[in-house]
Amino acid sequence: MKTLYIVDTLNQIGQEVELKGWINTKRDHKKIVFLDLRDKTGIVQVVGGEEFKTLSPEAVVSIRGIVKKRPDKLINPKILTGKIEIEAREFKLLSKAEELPFDIAKENLDVTLPILLDYRPLTLRHPKIQAIFRVQETIVQTFRSTMKNLGFTEFQAPTMVATATEGGAEVFPIQYFEHKAYLAQSPQFYKQIMVSIFEKVFTVAHAYRAEPSVTTRHLTEYVGLDAEMGFIDSWTEIMDTAELLVKEIFKAVKEKHQDILSLYDIDTPQVSDHIPRVKLKEAQQIIFDRTKRDIRQEPDLDPEGEREMWRWAKENHQSELVFITHYPTKKRPMYTHPDPESPEETLSFDMIGRGQEWITGGQRIHDYKKLVENIKKWKCDPKAFETPYLQAFKFGMPPEGGFCLGLERITMNILGLSNIREATLFPRDMERIDIRLSKEEQNTPPVSQTNISVFERIQAMLKQNGVEFKHLMHKPVYTSLEASKVRGTTLQQGAKALLMYADGKPLMLVLPAHRKVDTKRFKTTQHIKDLRMATPQEVKKLIGVEIGAVPPFGNLFTLPLFVDKGLGVNKRIVFNAGDHAQSIEMEYQDYVRISAPTLDDFSV
Repeated sequence: MKTLYIVDTLNQIGQEVELKGWINTKRDHKKIVFLDLRDKTGIVQVVGGEEFKTLSPEAVVSIRGIVKKRPDKLINPKILTGKIEIEAREFKLLSKAEELPFDIAKENLDVTLPILLDYRPLTLRHPKIQAIFRVQETIVQTFRSTMKNLGFTEFQAPTMVATATEGGAEVFPIQYFEHKAYLAQSPQFYKQIMVSIFEKVFTVAHAYRAEPSVTTRHLTEYVGLDAEMGFIDSWTEIMDTAELLVKEIFKAVKEKHQDILSLYDIDTPQVSDHIPRVKLKEAQQIIFDRTKRDIRQEPDLDPEGEREMWRWAKENHQSELVFITHYPTKKRPMYTHPDPESPEETLSFDMIGRGQEWITGGQRIHDYKKLVENIKKWKCDPKAFETPYLQAFKFGMPPEGGFCLGLERITMNILGLSNIREATLFPRDMERIDIRLSKEEQNTPPVSQTNISVFERIQAMLKQNGVEFKHLMHKPVYTSLEASKVRGTTLQQGAKALLMYADGKPLMLVLPAHRKVDTKRFKTTQHIKDLRMATPQEVKKLIGVEIGAVPPFGNLFTLPLFVDKGLGVNKRIVFNAGDHAQSIEMEYQDYVRISAPTLDDFSV
């Protein structure tokens, strides 16, 4: 078994070592050939002769040689082993590698997200991609150690259940022999049961949500860091514990992975001594006062509301985290404890981090009779929950509550990633389970090479989300003005979609067709250094359509989506649907709901 790693050679100058790993790059200088050898700890330069000429990138080798100190003028400050190199004496080829579909030795992988995921076993080898999951490992380790230090006991929760946990429809049914079962929406029931045994418990559990949405922050399978605690004196103790946990996570990531934070040019989130706690109604009023956008009658914050509260917390409390509390009973699961002082509200909370929900939690109903009554209010049959869930309450349950932290969400936001799939080893969504699920897309990496109609994809997404829309057929149009005339709509109603590259990564901007992008303002608000338009060739490669026919659904192509707030003055919007001769007209609010964009002011 391998016991010596590349990082260990730093202290072995002059000694003979045997290193095993992958060939990252090869540089042929006739009689001298340089290899960059890679293992899980880093990269080191190997100097050899013509025997290396037959080796190809990603071939697996064993190399025996002498650790040498590099001359000062040849030191490479970009890598940890930049002061040394290996003078090869002999090598063994352990495994050949076929020709790579793209160069993974670049500092940044120049591939689209679908390609990144299509070749996941290969792209995960890239140091910058690999680094994401080193951070994720530290998050899980810190969760475990923090909970252990607080006296919690870890348990393993089942992922096949007899009853839908949340009592809703967003479940994956499975055939369990001759019976119906479900993939667990969460380990919630088992957490509560285990409180009656170990008092304070936690688990790292996979959860499944059959949500028909394709956004940059949703998955159908995710990992939850779940905790539940009994004998609480106040429901605020749950928030105290969640706050302690995230601060411990930030501390650990900063101590162990400063190199990775530097690689991603980001720092851990700014957090105040006490994370601000704001009731939902108060948050909605704050949003209205700051933006004049009225969501005060809504049962939840929409994505833009979450981002606005992040901005508010950062400006007023020097915190990139904020708790939103007291969600209405109709918005929370049936086991959530109502507020005794305001029964229409619950003793529940979400923690918003960098503009997205990271944690959800609250106090649970622990009284058996009250829980049964609440289950009935939810139009559910208590008998379906009797075994084993309600048994724990029938035989005595202390006052208790808990929370769940989304592992992929916190990883994504700590590192400033633009899509949650980047923070997921093997992401599952409604379009992918390892392979792309559309038959037309299987085994065809570039979107531009598939036969699937973009319009059909849009139509399917709208129908799955229950959206009413109007399909317009017309002569081909190539400008926004032409389109508005042939559609019989105003130019202002047109949703103009532009593909751009921000610091080398593609994204989509959508704005009213009569306006232009204020690039300076957008770069400032989104902290972007370099911004440029995608070329016609890049547009075709990314989404398979021509410029002028780009639909405004970045989520459909797993692209970060930014929508100018000026588009929201329209009750209905209209846009080309992947074809110069086909358009779709729909409600603006439906568009925002299913595309989940970042709303910003970036048009003039």
